[in-house]
Amino acid sequence: MTKQADVVFVNGSVITVDKKDQICEAVAVTGNRIIGVGNSPEIRILVGPETRILDLKGRSLLPGFVDAHCHAGIYGAVQLQVQCCSNYVNSIEEMKRQIALRAASTPPGEWIIGRGYNHLQLKEKRHPTRWDFDETAPNHKVFITRTCGHIAVANSRVLTEFGITKDTPDPEGGRIERDGQGEPNGVLYEQAMLQIRMKTFPSSNDLKKGMKLMNRDFLSLGITSVHDASGMNPEEIRTFQRGVTEGWVQVRLYLMFRSSEPSNRLGEIYLQSGLVTGLGNEKLRLGPYKLMLDGAGSGGSAAMRNPYSHNPADFGILYMDQDELNRKVLKAHEAGYQVAIHAIGDRAIEMALLSFENALKQYPRPNHRHRIEHCGFLDESLVNKIRELGIVPVLGVPFLYELGDTYIDVYGLDRLNSIYPLHSLLEKGIKAPLSSDAPVIEPNPLHGIYAAITHKTKTGRIIAPDERVSVMQALRAYTLSGAYASFEEDIKGSIEVGKLADLIVLSRNILECPPEEILNTSVDLTMVDGVVVYQK
Repeated sequence: MTKQADVVFVNGSVITVDKKDQICEAVAVTGNRIIGVGNSPEIRILVGPETRILDLKGRSLLPGFVDAHCHAGIYGAVQLQVQCCSNYVNSIEEMKRQIALRAASTPPGEWIIGRGYNHLQLKEKRHPTRWDFDETAPNHKVFITRTCGHIAVANSRVLTEFGITKDTPDPEGGRIERDGQGEPNGVLYEQAMLQIRMKTFPSSNDLKKGMKLMNRDFLSLGITSVHDASGMNPEEIRTFQRGVTEGWVQVRLYLMFRSSEPSNRLGEIYLQSGLVTGLGNEKLRLGPYKLMLDGAGSGGSAAMRNPYSHNPADFGILYMDQDELNRKVLKAHEAGYQVAIHAIGDRAIEMALLSFENALKQYPRPNHRHRIEHCGFLDESLVNKIRELGIVPVLGVPFLYELGDTYIDVYGLDRLNSIYPLHSLLEKGIKAPLSSDAPVIEPNPLHGIYAAITHKTKTGRIIAPDERVSVMQALRAYTLSGAYASFEEDIKGSIEVGKLADLIVLSRNILECPPEEILNTSVDLTMVDGVVVYQK
């Protein structure tokens, strides 16, 4: 007896992302699984009296997008803070006004937290300072993080509370910016701000509110799976689990554990717990053990082989040396973890690869799928080493649209010829998923796909044109390659019989529209586990 479908999609452009990149017309779903893929007449055989029929009318049906590196737990919580991105502020004076508004409704002595500014996009072309914030909120503790998450500005009350003075040395893996007299000006890089960040981490209540916002926004963008890269606050992990159990988080989660808090205590607990990558189920699974190695690309703190043009003595920031990195990677690898290393600059990427090579020589493990997060600046030798070692590079190509103009300001066009080289990696047969790193940039995968196929910035400048890819290659990077990075390519990431029914419908046929129209394309419907969870 032919099994009847619960839901059938017909008359569409079904982009399967299977091994042959087949384009079909129709898909049938029963329960939470795909039971049929083919042409519309074939699939209509599976229609019964209770079947819901959805006419695609030529629109594209895709596997749900996988954002392979973002900060889903804090994405929504940031929306509850002072908004400092370019949608709200374009100058330090406007930022100060936003802070003053929050101060008016916040008791004296309490925290005012914000995020999102890009100093190179501000009218003043600089970071705000402690004195800017002292002026606008003298009775509060103000802490505002740059969009990248690697640089923040604290006012004088915060610096005093955390004992940051003229005599405070730069911490390992961090930098305290100072004025001409050596006084901290409030701008803190990397590890220099970490203790403050831990102190100001969103509360359990704000995490819950934020995760509900994340779930709403991500589903409306067609994101059905995320790899969360925060992983250093147990309350966040508990809230994720609660959200999945209670049903207010429907996005599938692959959670990283991170060991870069000041004492590394949590990292040691993770390694000693006996829990390793893969524990969990299709809704929530334990992912990689994450290590931070360098800074931000757009913030100018990525660890580079050659110095930054604005300062011949500045090669970026490293969180640790090669010996320490080798020890940490080896320990996590031996424990059975997939290891993910944040490395953007070519110097950091080279170190990451050396540490993986060292671990694999001592303890060979097939199919380890160790990862390099962001993986910004690669030359041919690094690409070849990635292939040789079987590393998964999780690329920040989507940055090029929203932050590309800043990259040009920081590095110059010539130095960007090999940035996020998706084309070169694919030419070598390397699976390379894409990611937004939200809330660093907007999480919209369609903007990321546009970036991958055009390499255009928001102002229309083109970066690394030789690294542009086709629409199909970009779609694969945002679907099946993301599933591969979490060892889940057998259950999701493509439209094939037996796989999870995580599906999205776009507002048009993405294979037939001009590249510029992709920016105006939206998601009309999102299905997770066979259930429509968003419909426009």
